[in-house]
Amino acid sequence: MASTVAGFLVAGGMGALVNCYISSSVMIPLGILVQEVFVQPLVALRSLLPAMVGFLGGTLVLLVWHFLKTRVVRFLLDYNGWFLTPKHPINKLWYLMTIALLGRTTKGAGWYQDYLPSLPVPPLDHTCKMLLASVRPLLTSEEYRNTEEAVKEFQTSRRTRLLQLLLKIKGWWSRNWIAEWWLNYIYLRQRTPICFNSNYYTAGTLYPTTKHQLDRAAMIVFTSITFGKLYRQGKMETVMAEGTSVPFCMNGCKYLNNTARIPGKEMDRIGYFADENPTHGVAVRQGKFYKFNVISQDGKVLSPLGIRAQLEKVVNMAGDTLDETGVAALTSLPRKDWAEIRERLETSPVNSASLHAIDSAWSLVCLDTEAYDVSDLTHTSQQFFHGNGYNRWFDKSCSFIVMANGNCGANVEHSTLDATVAGQQWEYSLSEELYDGEGHVLPSSSYPHAHDFPVDPPTKMEWEVADIKEKLSEAKKSLSEMIADSDLVAVTPGFGKSVPKSHRLSPDGFYQMAMQLAYYRLHKGFVLTYESATTRFYYEGRTETIRPMSDLSVAFVKAMDDPSVTRDQVKKLLKMAIEYQCDYKMKAMRGLGVDRHLLGLYILAKGLDMKPMPRLFEDKAFQFTFKLSTSQTPTHMMKRKFKVPNVCPGGGFGTVDKDGYGVSYIVIGEDRVNFYVNSKRSCAETDSTRFGEAICRALWDMRSLYEPDVPHSDNFIC
Repeated sequence: MASTVAGFLVAGGMGALVNCYISSSVMIPLGILVQEVFVQPLVALRSLLPAMVGFLGGTLVLLVWHFLKTRVVRFLLDYNGWFLTPKHPINKLWYLMTIALLGRTTKGAGWYQDYLPSLPVPPLDHTCKMLLASVRPLLTSEEYRNTEEAVKEFQTSRRTRLLQLLLKIKGWWSRNWIAEWWLNYIYLRQRTPICFNSNYYTAGTLYPTTKHQLDRAAMIVFTSITFGKLYRQGKMETVMAEGTSVPFCMNGCKYLNNTARIPGKEMDRIGYFADENPTHGVAVRQGKFYKFNVISQDGKVLSPLGIRAQLEKVVNMAGDTLDETGVAALTSLPRKDWAEIRERLETSPVNSASLHAIDSAWSLVCLDTEAYDVSDLTHTSQQFFHGNGYNRWFDKSCSFIVMANGNCGANVEHSTLDATVAGQQWEYSLSEELYDGEGHVLPSSSYPHAHDFPVDPPTKMEWEVADIKEKLSEAKKSLSEMIADSDLVAVTPGFGKSVPKSHRLSPDGFYQMAMQLAYYRLHKGFVLTYESATTRFYYEGRTETIRPMSDLSVAFVKAMDDPSVTRDQVKKLLKMAIEYQCDYKMKAMRGLGVDRHLLGLYILAKGLDMKPMPRLFEDKAFQFTFKLSTSQTPTHMMKRKFKVPNVCPGGGFGTVDKDGYGVSYIVIGEDRVNFYVNSKRSCAETDSTRFGEAICRALWDMRSLYEPDVPHSDNFIC
């Protein structure tokens, strides 16, 4: 904003000054005026006075215009009727006003940031009401009465009103009151290993685009760097809500390149190294790390053909022997342990240089020796999620993984990169892939932004680890145990969103109710369920929680297998449960969920050292964990037409609760949806295969409510 205002001051103010001088009734030759400035400054000042008044007046007008325009646009973008009541006549007026102020053409990343509205602080009564509705099915009658009393006390307490006021004040001077707290308390202060508790993964394409590993790797590295360069130049297209002029916040994209999470003893930090103008990438092969050039000193990006040549040298240098030193396994340790070990490592200039090279690299690409087919989504997912224990640097913001057969994916560090952000870069990369008839990359002239220039050969990154061998052994053993404990499978029911859409049901709500039904059938109960909703319509917006489990979903689930309930009654209950979930989603997308608000109030209470803490924060309803954590993988973030081979089959994440499930799902076109289910093998109650199959059977049974004659499928694992 400051740079924009400065531009107004220079351009507008100087223009006003020149215009006022030219139009002055007393025209003084410019040469004489300059002389008088030095000889008779008071006379010159008197002569310039009309122009100076014009300069200040013009500047003031431009500043006021910019201020008013910004406030009006923020007000317009804060309007939610375009997706709450899309057919309302006022939406046409709203659309015309936004077009008039923002223009029809989508601007580049960063252009809209000043205009994005601030994240609202939800009303306290609203949050309390939604909290009670979301936990009622999980509590006994007595527990619910206790929770009601705690909530009522919370609503009426002067201390709570003080917390709410402080939160509103924070919302006035900070355009996103939760952003810093969310980053620090949910991610950077967490001391557990991030590999299974925070990081997530994505697979590459539904069908192979090339069987050549190095060509695929070179293309992914090239396109990811190009994306980062275009973003920083303000030339990468801004993501817009489909069919509207409503922009998403693009701030998170800055962390896709030259970024890493640096461990700390009490709190991690984000290392962002773009200001150092790095020119290298890092490749991992056979447990060995290599640094290679990808950008020239004047900022040009090396062509895919040039990058491929670099990676070919890496493969030759690495040979066929696995380096079992296992330095990468250190990134899977609890954060305090890893911070202490890293501190010891950095006392060596050799280690310090290697660590900095990884942290600051434009891209980190893992050249795996494994080769799972793209259709084997279960084993492919396992490979992208954790690898073999030697080939993943979990601290890197985004690590690209390419198998020996060209199958590719990515492992993403979650603290700064939500899936909607990483998904944007991933879609760009997949849509920009281009090979010759044999699957090899083409000359630089075939790719915009590609250049050929001489580069130094790759260099192997060295490690001095003699004094931490015991810690390395512990890290490798710990990671191996976590890998063995991870129960990850991929399933698909065999039909997609066209089925619920044909019956006027929300596909997302349909899938959420299927998971509720599956969980109840398998575990004979209900649990607090998490579903993510984006709040990127707001400045630095990230996510809010949808709580899809409700009295209505419980009624539907119980009726589904009750022979005394008619089909029409079950269909009515299903529709009501889905409508509740959709309504909650709309509230969450507007920043009016429960969880971020309660988190903010809790952090304030802790920060003020309130004693005793508000009773609600010690109530069972507040202590529930999300045993079923779900998220739909975003698609079509970029306005690009994907060829069938370039469609992403989805990705996943670990379970939030050690006794629960993590379920990611992606809707692919009209006829396919993939589910990725994760749980812990060490938990006797959970089983990812059984739950995945239960979800698919639930979907078929729900389809049978509307299409009873369609034969069921029983082959779900993929």
